[in-house]
Amino acid sequence: MTRLLPIRGEEPPDDTVVIIRAGVMAPEPVRRTARDAFEDFGLYLVSVEAVLEGTLDATCRTSPRIGDLYGKIRLSTAGRLRGAGFVLLATFDRPHYDVALPEVSDAVIDRLDRCFDAAIPNPGRSGPG
Repeated sequence: MTRLLPIRGEEPPDDTVVIIRAGVMAPEPVRRTARDAFEDFGLYLVSVEAVLEGTLDATCRTSPRIGDLYGKIRLSTAGRLRGAGFVLLATFDRPHYDVALPEVSDAVIDRLDRCFDAAIPNPGRSGPG
């Protein structure tokens, strides 16, 4: 049974806003994440964070979804994601967003992957990566 997706009533982020995806974004875990969201909410979604205030380091450090949980992150921008045809939904608590996918085919997962830079060490992690 699907649940209602909590969507915040706020303007979409500017094209230049940095978007963070925790982890290295291997295709199968991304596909699994999107499928899990579909089971929960009826939409294929991939969770991200936006650097809306402060710095990248602070956003990573204070996020309960990134923090010390991930040794690596990948970066994009809201504009790059929108330019590739993806929609950013302001979900759950700020600065969380979800990238909505039309499906979970190899082509869509690859298009999403190309929106992000190569993985870098998580600057918000308190210990060694």
